[in-house]
Amino acid sequence: MPRKRLASAAYHAMTRAAAHPVLALPVARLVGHGVVVSSSTQLVIEGYPQSGNSAAVVGFLQAQPRPVEVAHHTHAPANVLAGLRRGIPVLVVVRDPREAVVAFALTKPMLSVRDALVGYVRFHQPLVRVRDAIVLARSAQTIDDMATVIQRVNARFGSTFVQPARSAMSDERVNAGVERYWAERRGPGLPLVGRTEANPVSAESVRRSLERAYDAPALAGLRERADRLFSTLS
Repeated sequence: MPRKRLASAAYHAMTRAAAHPVLALPVARLVGHGVVVSSSTQLVIEGYPQSGNSAAVVGFLQAQPRPVEVAHHTHAPANVLAGLRRGIPVLVVVRDPREAVVAFALTKPMLSVRDALVGYVRFHQPLVRVRDAIVLARSAQTIDDMATVIQRVNARFGSTFVQPARSAMSDERVNAGVERYWAERRGPGLPLVGRTEANPVSAESVRRSLERAYDAPALAGLRERADRLFSTLS
């Protein structure tokens, strides 16, 4: 129990700092947490954990005929804000909070559903004020229609990323790329919380327990905030 309390405290400290580039991004670089915006970045793709980030990044990169430097997977709004300050195109992937929070809690047994829900709110809240300056896409759209998402990025930022024909996109190829990304990840992950593992295998009873915890009356206020943010940003 003490270790879980420490992990929870560390996670809350990190999610508070995550909106501040000067705080969050040096730590992300230090622990190898995602790819931080740099002078060579050409596109930022970010989202709350378990929102389809890997599929979005892999799908985008596979559509491009030449390498593109993408900042991604810090799961920090600071990376979004840093990209905007540099004038870099930014795509944020959003997912229904219940789905994303339960999926994230499955991968992080040291965190409670409440912790994960607070993290959802803290990731999305700073993005409301810049929502007109970025491209927002639901996770399903980045999987089913990346061509339209890329078209929106190009229209918003004047970029010239290649839009693939739907027939050229292979679910099997994207899935293989996602698996390769997870297999090649390095670094210890978040302090005291650890790394997220891809496609966690959990008993259905565990998922149902997390869903019940998400629906608990005590979390009603947080759920309402998360739902409002999802509606505003999607």
